[in-house]
Amino acid sequence: MKGVRAALRISRRNARRSKWRSALILAMIGLPVALASFVLSALFGPGPLPDHGHYPLGQADAVVTGAHEWAGLTQDAWGNSGSPQPGRDQTPFTPAEIAALVGPGNRIVPFAQAYVRYLTPQGYGSGEIRQVDLDDPMSRGTFRLIEGRLPAAPGEAVVSAARLDPAEGAAPGATLYVGEERRPLRIVGVALFDLAGIEPAFAAFPGSLPDAAFGPVGPGLRSRGWLVDSTHPLTWADVRRLNARGLVVVSRAVVDAAPPDEAPSRVRVSSIAQTAPWVAIMLLEVVLLAGPAFAVGRLRRAREFALVAVQGGSPAHLRTIALADGLLFGVAASVPGAALGVGAAWLARPLLERRAGYLLPPLAVPWAAVATAAALGVVAGLLAALAPAVSASRTDPVAVLSGRRERGRERAGRPLLGIVLVVAGTAATIASAGHELGLIATSALVTQLGLVALTPVLVAAVARLAARLPLPLRFAARDAVRNRGRTAPAVAAVMTAVVALTAVGVTWQSRLAQRPAYAQDYPQAPAGALWIAGPDLTPGLWDRVRSAVREELPAGVPLVEARMLATSAGAPVYASVPDDASGTSRVELSDASRSGGLLVGNDDLLRYVLRRDDPRAAAALHEGKAVVLNPAVIRQGQVSINVSPAAGPDDLAPLPLPAVGTQATGEGWARAVIAPEVAAKHGYGTMTAMLVVDPADFRVPRATADRITAKVEGITGKATVRLEVPEPPDDTLLLVVLGIAAAVLVLGMTFVATMLAAAEARPDLETMSAVGAAPRVKRAIVAGQALVIALLGSVVGVLAGFAPGIAAARYPDPHPAVFLRADGVTTMVPADTPVIAIPWALVGLLVVALPLLAALGGAAFTRSRLPLPRRRAT
Repeated sequence: MKGVRAALRISRRNARRSKWRSALILAMIGLPVALASFVLSALFGPGPLPDHGHYPLGQADAVVTGAHEWAGLTQDAWGNSGSPQPGRDQTPFTPAEIAALVGPGNRIVPFAQAYVRYLTPQGYGSGEIRQVDLDDPMSRGTFRLIEGRLPAAPGEAVVSAARLDPAEGAAPGATLYVGEERRPLRIVGVALFDLAGIEPAFAAFPGSLPDAAFGPVGPGLRSRGWLVDSTHPLTWADVRRLNARGLVVVSRAVVDAAPPDEAPSRVRVSSIAQTAPWVAIMLLEVVLLAGPAFAVGRLRRAREFALVAVQGGSPAHLRTIALADGLLFGVAASVPGAALGVGAAWLARPLLERRAGYLLPPLAVPWAAVATAAALGVVAGLLAALAPAVSASRTDPVAVLSGRRERGRERAGRPLLGIVLVVAGTAATIASAGHELGLIATSALVTQLGLVALTPVLVAAVARLAARLPLPLRFAARDAVRNRGRTAPAVAAVMTAVVALTAVGVTWQSRLAQRPAYAQDYPQAPAGALWIAGPDLTPGLWDRVRSAVREELPAGVPLVEARMLATSAGAPVYASVPDDASGTSRVELSDASRSGGLLVGNDDLLRYVLRRDDPRAAAALHEGKAVVLNPAVIRQGQVSINVSPAAGPDDLAPLPLPAVGTQATGEGWARAVIAPEVAAKHGYGTMTAMLVVDPADFRVPRATADRITAKVEGITGKATVRLEVPEPPDDTLLLVVLGIAAAVLVLGMTFVATMLAAAEARPDLETMSAVGAAPRVKRAIVAGQALVIALLGSVVGVLAGFAPGIAAARYPDPHPAVFLRADGVTTMVPADTPVIAIPWALVGLLVVALPLLAALGGAAFTRSRLPLPRRRAT
C-alpha cells in the first residue's frame, strides 16, 4: 500500500509538470463520463410519467367531480371508475353542495376541461382548453409560466408551449374565438403544463367559457370538477363516503399511500444485453484514445523510470508507478465528469422542458447508473495505462541514462488472435443480420477487437508499401512502425470511430431508400396531381388560396374542388367509410383532407377520383346515390357511414346512403363520392376540404408548384400543398450530422496522435537539421504522420463498418408497411425486402477528404524551423 501511495504522489507531481498533457488526458476520460452521466440523468432521472392519468393535483389535497346520478359508485385510488357514464341528463353538484360534502372549513376551486374548436386569423384549430384559476395556490406545480403573464380576467388565457405557433395564430397577443358562439379568448402568456392529465392547449381564466362548452359531467379528464384544499387529509374512508354520494375523488393522501408500481429502475437482463456492447465500444474508444498519451508520457519519464530501476526498483515497481497515472487520471476525470454531467442535466432541465413542451417530473438522479459510468471511466484510465506500464517495466536503464534510444521490443501484434476474432466477428455479424441491434453490436465489437489486435501488422504492411514514396511519407510510415506502441492505438481509435460512423451511415441511408412506413408518406393522389388540403380554413381563406392558385395556372385549367360534410354551423363532420363488409374503418383522421374518405363534389371530382370517365357512375351521382369505390361494403343497395363532429363527445347517427359500386384505378384517400344535394337532403352542409389540379387536365411543373406553395404559406399556415411526383430521399441531415461527428472524432484523434508523434520524433528532426534539411521538411513530415494515421484508420474503418451497417439495415421495421389501394383503403403488409444503400458521399468524406484535411492541418499548425541538435556534456 505504501508503494501505491508513493506512486500516486509521483504521478501527481508529473501531472502538474505536464499540464497540457494532463488536461488532454482528463478531457479524453472525463468527457465521455460527463456525457453518459448527462444522458442518464436527463433521460432517466425525471422518472416515469404517471400511468394513472387524472387532473393534476398541484398543491391541492384532492380533485373531485361527480353528479347526483352517480350515487354508490366504486373507484380505485386514482379515480378510475367503471360505474358513472357521462350523459346530458345528469345533474352536476353545485359549489355549495360540494363544500358541504367535503366538510366545513375546506376551500374549493372549480375547474373544467374539454376538447373544443376555435377560430384564429389563420383558420380553425382544435385542442384541449382548461378553465381554472392558475393564480390560485392550488394550481402551483401544474404549470410554469415562461412568457407573458397569467390570465387575470374572463376572456384571457395562456397557450401551452407545445402549441405555441405564431404562424397559426396561437401566440401571445392573438385572439381566439372558441366554440360555435365564438367567445373571444385573448392569449396573454405561454406556459408549460404537467403531463399528469391530458395536457391542455390553452388555460383560460374562470368564466371565460360557459359550462355548456365543456359538455356533460364525466369521470374522466375532460370534465368539470373542483380542487379541494382540505383542513385534514382525505382518507380512503372519506373517499368511500363521498363515492356513496356520487363523487369521484382523487386524494393526495390516498394516492401517496397506494402501493407503487413496478420500480422503473429495476434492471432487466435483456436491457443489460442490449446496453453492454455499446458501453464496451465506448470504453474501447476511450482506451484507444488515451493510450498514446500515456505512452508518450512514459517515454518522457524514461529517465525517471531508469533512476528507479538503478536504485533497486523492480519491474513490478515500475509498472505500479505507470499504472498510478491511469488510476490518478481515471479518478480525477471520472468523478468531476460524473458531477458535471449531473449538474448539466439539472441546469438543462428548463431547456429540455421547453424543447419537450411540457413539465418534466421531479429530477431523481439514477446514482447507481451514474456511479457505474464513473467506475467505467476509472477502468478506462487503468486499461489505457496498462500497455505503457508493461513497457515501463522493461526500461533499459543503461540505454536511457547514456542518452541512447532503447532497443525496441514492440512486436507486430498477435496476428493469429486478430485473424480469428475478425473472422468470428464477421461471421457473427452476417448471421445476426435482421436480428436485434444488440446482437449486431456485439458481433461488431468482436470484429473491432480483432482489428485492434491486427493494427500493428497493418501498420507494418503500410511501411513496406511506402518504400517508393517521397521522404516525408516514407519517414512517417517507418516512424509509425518503429513506434507501434504509440501509432497502433491512434490508428485503432480512428478506425473504431469510423466503423461506428460508417455503420450508422449505411443503416440510415438504407432506411431512407426504403419505402415509407406510414400512409401519409405514400402518394395521396395520382402521379402529377397538385393538391391543396386545408380542412381548417375558413371560406374567406379558401377564396384567397383559390385566387393565388389560379394566378399561377394557365387560363382555362380547371380547379377541382373536393368538399366534406359539415354541420349547419359550418363545423366539419368526419365520416368513416367502411374498409370492408365488417364495417370497420382505419382511415378516419389519417388523410390530409380529414374527410374520412367521403368526398362531396361534381362530375369533375368523380372523374379525378376514378381516373376515367364512367357514365354509369356519373348517372348514379346525378340520381343522388353514393359512388363507392369498394363494392364489397354495399349491403342491399346501401352503404352505412359513421359520422362524428369535429369537437364534441357525442357521435351522430349513422348515415345510410343508396350506393352504386365501381372500381377505381388511381391512388388517393377517396372511398366514396356524393353530390352536394345528397348532403343537404340529410341535413348536412359542406365545406371545402381540398383543391386539386387533375394531371389529366394539366401537369403542374415543379417551379409552378413551388410558387404556389410559397403563396399559400404566405396566406395561412394551416394548408398543405403537395405535388405528387417521386422525390429522391433527402440525405442532407445524414451528411451533416455524421460529417460533423466524423470531423470532430477523426481530426481530433489524428491531431492528438500527430502532436505526440512529432514530439517523440524530435531527435530525428534534430539529425535532419544537422545534415542540412530544408525547413519545410518538418511540415511535410508532420503532414505525412497525420496522413498515415488518418488514412489507415479511415480505410480500414470504412471497410469494417460495411458489415454491421448492412446487417442493421436488414433489421425489419417493427411496424408493418402501409399502402393505399385504389379504393382508398389502407392495407397493412409486411415490410419489403430491405434496400441496401451505401452513403458514398460519407465514404468519400471519411476516406479522402478527412485524411487530406488532417495532413493539411498538421502541416499548417507546425513550425517550419527544424530544432537544432542539443549538445550533450561529455
